[in-house]
Amino acid sequence: MRNMSRSIPRPLRVIGRSELVIAPIRERVQKDLGLPIEFEVIDDSEVLQRVVTRPESFDVYHQWHTIDLIWTARCVQPIELDRIAIAADIRAAALSRTGSAQVIGTVFDKLFVQPDGSPGRAPGDRLTMLPVMHGVDSFVYLPALQDRLRPGEADSWGFLLDSRWAGQVALIADPVLGMIEAALAAEATLGTSFDDIGNLSIEEVDAIIDLLVHKKKTGHFRPPWSQFDDAVRVMQRGDVIAQSMFSPGAARLRALGVPAIVSTPQEGCRGWHADLCISAAASGEMLDAAYAYLNWWQGGWAAACVARQGYYATFPGAIRDHLAPEEWDYWYDGQPAARPLTDPHGVISIPEGHRREGGSHRERMSSARVWNSFMDEHAHVARRWRAFIG
Repeated sequence: MRNMSRSIPRPLRVIGRSELVIAPIRERVQKDLGLPIEFEVIDDSEVLQRVVTRPESFDVYHQWHTIDLIWTARCVQPIELDRIAIAADIRAAALSRTGSAQVIGTVFDKLFVQPDGSPGRAPGDRLTMLPVMHGVDSFVYLPALQDRLRPGEADSWGFLLDSRWAGQVALIADPVLGMIEAALAAEATLGTSFDDIGNLSIEEVDAIIDLLVHKKKTGHFRPPWSQFDDAVRVMQRGDVIAQSMFSPGAARLRALGVPAIVSTPQEGCRGWHADLCISAAASGEMLDAAYAYLNWWQGGWAAACVARQGYYATFPGAIRDHLAPEEWDYWYDGQPAARPLTDPHGVISIPEGHRREGGSHRERMSSARVWNSFMDEHAHVARRWRAFIG
């Protein structure tokens, strides 16, 4: 990676969630690029208001399922594909939709800037975002729950609303992710189905929230979490027996000696992708620095680092040289760990012999029932979700 040791007017400003801009990455990228970088870690949904209303306050944004909103708001700028090191890989994957491109869901749906300026799937020379990572999430539970299951009972999102665990369940505070997971749980509990679980109607949203409010009044839920560290703490204390959880949270629990079990629910998982965007206000030397940051992420080291907490690179070809064979076998091929494996911080989180729940990369991604997205009725979702968790 080329070292950009020349001076820039000010530090590059990067906004991201704590699961992506972890300490090893923050330290390594500044060393590799020779750039001063200011990282701002924001884990709650308020980051969207900041990005939309103040694009001059950042240069690079690690975005999650928000491209519809931020593109429409014109707070990010098109990414010139000829300035991206893996341009050929992106074009090939978009055209062929084969290999790893088959298991990354909606990432191509709004990847390219169309002739009319809208985001879409027809390949072009400009991107709305740079794909970086993807994965599937579900929920985590402790062995104490497993011990109380009925013979042959399969994992289900319905566990989150099951009265057997009343007072020991927690949901995520984010309205986009929380609403999808609540819909999956309600569907399993009520024995019904929604027309499009990733894009609910107002009536469906109201029915789900009413159910959640009823459960909350009975003391079913613990307080919701915004940062996965908070989710880890309550489960480590034993206050929560089942809750929504990101892969880094499960890795942290195991590193702390908590035998967390990542569910593979029979209804399917919630798929996601994380991407990089450049502020509409970035220009000149700061724009050059932003492109350097984007290309550094595609070099392989960063994606290998976050792979050790359970995330997958959108284009994994570059990361294999940065993972030990035993790490690749465990995280990507779904094989039992040939030795104890460490998390991004060097702490053992995977014991020898453990096999990741859900299997290989392809098997796990094939379990995606629904992908993170903003619903057409997002304003109603956000309003009712805030009322519920408040």
